[in-house]
Amino acid sequence: MLFDVKRISLIVFLFFQLSFVMAQDNKNNSDTFFLAKKKGLLGKLGQSISVNTGSTSDSSLFAAVKNIDPFVIHKGSIIRKIIIQKVGFGQSVNDTGKVIKNIFNDFAEKLHVSTSEKIIRNNLFFKQGDSLHPYLVADNERYLRDIPYLQDARISVNEVVADNFNLDSVDVVIFYKDVFPISGNVLIDNATSMFLEGIDDNFRGNGDRIIVQTLLDLNRNPNTGFGIEYTKRNIKGSFVDFTAGYQNLYPAFNSGRREENNIYTRLSLPLVTPYHLWTGSLESSLHFTRNDYINDSLFRSDFNYRYTTTDAWVGYNISTRNFLNEGVNRKVKHFVALRAVRTNFLQKPGKYANTYNYLYANQTSVLAAYTAFKQNYYHTSFIYGFGRNEDVPEGFNASLITGWTDKNQYVRPYLGIDLQKNYFSKNKDYFNFNFRAGSYFNDGRLQDISLLASLESFSKLRRLGHSKWLVRHFLSGSFTQQINTFLNQPLVLNSAFGIPEFANPDTSSSSRLTINTQSVFFNTWKFFGFSFAPFSFASFCYLKPIGEPINNGNGYVSFGAGVRTRNENLVFGTIELKMFYFPRTTIGMSPFNITLNSDLQFKYNSQFIKRPDFVIVN
Repeated sequence: MLFDVKRISLIVFLFFQLSFVMAQDNKNNSDTFFLAKKKGLLGKLGQSISVNTGSTSDSSLFAAVKNIDPFVIHKGSIIRKIIIQKVGFGQSVNDTGKVIKNIFNDFAEKLHVSTSEKIIRNNLFFKQGDSLHPYLVADNERYLRDIPYLQDARISVNEVVADNFNLDSVDVVIFYKDVFPISGNVLIDNATSMFLEGIDDNFRGNGDRIIVQTLLDLNRNPNTGFGIEYTKRNIKGSFVDFTAGYQNLYPAFNSGRREENNIYTRLSLPLVTPYHLWTGSLESSLHFTRNDYINDSLFRSDFNYRYTTTDAWVGYNISTRNFLNEGVNRKVKHFVALRAVRTNFLQKPGKYANTYNYLYANQTSVLAAYTAFKQNYYHTSFIYGFGRNEDVPEGFNASLITGWTDKNQYVRPYLGIDLQKNYFSKNKDYFNFNFRAGSYFNDGRLQDISLLASLESFSKLRRLGHSKWLVRHFLSGSFTQQINTFLNQPLVLNSAFGIPEFANPDTSSSSRLTINTQSVFFNTWKFFGFSFAPFSFASFCYLKPIGEPINNGNGYVSFGAGVRTRNENLVFGTIELKMFYFPRTTIGMSPFNITLNSDLQFKYNSQFIKRPDFVIVN
């Protein structure tokens, strides 16, 4: 315990020391690290280590600008030329005239294979000679920013001063900035086990992804494992992606040991803009465990499984394509979708061969959905990123889902709704409300009724006094209720809608209330190209066991602080150091915990259309 206290104290000390250094209000807009003032190699090294990105006007930092605004005045103009312009690692797509030169950016530029111009053109929704449709261009700009191998993108439309062929023509300039696509993960579980993963998210500059994994575990037989995955993105400009992969080191869902083998393929067509007609995907996979760790009899009775999954869905836009000519405000779009999914267990653990367990339930489902939605996007910054452009939706999405399911030989019809409303308030605070409800019908009554209401919100970005520190506050919460639970999994604490860091208590719950708060502090100061964002947080979750009165539940709390860092020029995700305190714990937990997570994908997740699905409560 003494070691843990010393370790926590050291990390807290380093954390606040780092925060103090970062908080120094620098009056000089150039590099100010003392080595940066030196000449020669030392000066270059100093400039590489500490960079102040300079003062940025509050109006540009705090504004939430509607994505369509820059393009409205050019509506109907003929696109004379499309110019593709690459932006270097030391530049910003918002200001290409400003260049941050340092050793590391120069090294990355030389080592990096740039995305080819052909690949960028394949990801455009328009071509030379088309009429300019503002919403289509705005959707394309947002789509480019969401591509994994691009750090940022911006589309600029310039009027042609003199054109003998067309007096109303424009040139469209695509500014794009790559990320350094090579990354990896190292996970050392203990002194005898190490997992390695290498990723190239822009293989040979063609936009494809390749992942190679290996495992060395001295307690495993065989000691080594292997995995590989390849994704071909946007095949021939169709926006269709194809993925295939194999692993023999995946953690089994019933034990967590790396002894699951899986083979999978996936073909997907995302809805990149609501003006496209079709969306959908087709997935197929085989999963099975192999005894790599324990004695055969225990493995066969508790952990041996083999199952296949097939999942196919298709969505069609029943709105007219004439919506391309809509004005400043988008019209409501209408989609219909159909999904068929099957999970078939060919082998179950012996102890569940004749006993129902939701983990090993065979299920065949057919679902249909009607969706109406209207979404406008605004771009802002400093939400989950560290200054890059981020797109946030405003509007509504309403879906009615119905279908049929056969689970463990219980054939039941299903009906559900999925409602979402998001908007910016007059004070520029953001709110995202969700309500989902679903139920099955069997033996003349409703079964497995699930209700989920949730809120995600963040405040307007504010400056702390006259410093270079910026702060944004986040609030989220959810209430989940299950009624007449029959085949579905009960509510758990260790959930995305609970507190994931907790171990699940040995109870089955039907009601859950969760509240999360977080304050994040941003700064434009960089260290070796990495930005830092200290944060504090608190979470509360209340669980009511099945059959108990509402006041006979259990409350769980966690709070603490941490720091996130990210280099936006790298494909690596956000790195997070997080310190927890749990006033009340469950079995096997310590009141204090420290986690260091890498490759977190902090990004506002939004999509026009989702595949028809049941209400997910855990």
